[in-house]
Amino acid sequence: MKTRTFFTACGLLLIQSLSAQTIQDQQNERTKIDARGDTILIVKGQKDIRIKLYERNGNEDSGETEIYDGVFLERANADERNFLDLLPFVPNRKHKDKYEPHISGIYLGFARMPEQVPQFTTNPMMPLDLSRSWEFGLNLLGTGFRFNESNWGANIGLGWGYRSFSIDGNRALVKQENSSVLQTGGIFENGTTAPKNYSDSRLRHFFFRIPVQLEFQTSKNSRYAFFNLGPEFEIRHGVKSFTHINGGKKRCIGKGMYVHPVGVNLLVQAGYGSVGLYLRYSLTPFFQRDKGPEAVPYSFGLAFFL
Repeated sequence: MKTRTFFTACGLLLIQSLSAQTIQDQQNERTKIDARGDTILIVKGQKDIRIKLYERNGNEDSGETEIYDGVFLERANADERNFLDLLPFVPNRKHKDKYEPHISGIYLGFARMPEQVPQFTTNPMMPLDLSRSWEFGLNLLGTGFRFNESNWGANIGLGWGYRSFSIDGNRALVKQENSSVLQTGGIFENGTTAPKNYSDSRLRHFFFRIPVQLEFQTSKNSRYAFFNLGPEFEIRHGVKSFTHINGGKKRCIGKGMYVHPVGVNLLVQAGYGSVGLYLRYSLTPFFQRDKGPEAVPYSFGLAFFL
């Protein structure tokens, strides 16, 4: 009889001890937060984290009403998580998962005009001084999005800028009745006793550009190495041809110059961090058909991204 009583007492003590341990474990796994009268209850389980949100009814004596009950599913490594990672109840991306589109910024480069794509040789119909032919642009509007969790994304932007071609030698681009003609100096005009010579001749225009790019990037030490390419739509305006005749003041000798008002470029960029190199090649002729020299501009230079 005494033996049975002894084992019964031991069993009750064991059950009470296990119950107390379970209650203690449950209390340790619960976190209660009061925020402006509402209550957030976070309960950690074996494979998930449950979040409950209660709204207080009126005063403190009116009790609380449960208004949200959900399971925080992504718990890949509980040892590295803390309370702040649960707000606002969605997983926070690590830094390496961020996507930084390289689309907005400033660029400056040289410009040339070969006869056709993809030549890089000098064009006898449009000889330029490379060291003095350049472009400058600003891409102040730009955005991008990432393809799922990959290293690929897409970008789109809007920019404005200026491009100027320096015509080499004693030549100037002159607008005639139906075309723009590269005219060589040293010509005697009717009623003149001295030839007409040209110097420091230029063809310039302003532009709006809309780049659409596919980008690959990878991060290292909080910086991104990247490569992107894609089409760029260009709207040209303010086209003018300038020259100095016989050493005189700079004169505008033509506007419009039968240039295509809209063009399409191929833009390729690569770099690291906020600095990159770019190559921009026109896929369409610069002048209208049979109204100017055969020429397709391209440019290359440095880009600084914001």
